[in-house]
Amino acid sequence: MSRLLFLFLFLSQCIICLGQEVEYLNGFRYPIVDLNAYPAEFIKVTTQKNGVIQSFTYNLDTVKVEHSTVLTDENGEKISERILGYYPNGEMKFNKRIDYAKDEFKETNYYEDGSLKSEIVSSSIEILSETYYGVDGVVIDKPLIEDPEPKGGKKSWNDFLVANLQYPVEARSERAEGTVILAFDLDEEGAIVNPQVANPEQVHPALAAEALRILLIYPENWNPKKINGIPVPSEMKIPIRFKLS
Repeated sequence: MSRLLFLFLFLSQCIICLGQEVEYLNGFRYPIVDLNAYPAEFIKVTTQKNGVIQSFTYNLDTVKVEHSTVLTDENGEKISERILGYYPNGEMKFNKRIDYAKDEFKETNYYEDGSLKSEIVSSSIEILSETYYGVDGVVIDKPLIEDPEPKGGKKSWNDFLVANLQYPVEARSERAEGTVILAFDLDEEGAIVNPQVANPEQVHPALAAEALRILLIYPENWNPKKINGIPVPSEMKIPIRFKLS
């Protein structure tokens, strides 16, 4: 039995028995409808009952990769949320808990063997506490992480967009607006690798094409991500907003 046929039968059983809604997602976890143009890499199954919203995300082998639970009040506003992420081997990757009333965020991360990696408690404005562990379980210093950024920082990137970004004629004539999410990898040298549009069905094709063009003509490597001063590969998502004046 093919993976897609098995997946179809699996999802059909979910819908019939549990009354759940199903979304197909691309590799960046954005919803897709046209499966011929944009092949699905994940499936999201959601149910809502008595103020509780449960969502399960699976890969095409029906292996669970994420599970979220949201509690809402009578007005549909979020009270709290829990998000569990999993490694391909089934071990938990992270456990995130958000208390919207208390403005408190708790995140616990794990190594792939299941051992504790970090515990972080924060609010919307500050880190309240954080502890980090080595693979042997011993408490270690907080890793010094330098986030990747364009050469010259955000101002340099924005100046580049102002000088080069063009509003496509086709999109302008159709009064199309939107935010294109560009996804790409950065290697240890900061070179852009495998640039793609992460949300192709949410934006006008001409806007998507222009945003991708801009990224491809960017003349500089980025400053790569660094952990304790050592450059490492990273995954990036950046927005390009198109709005008519």
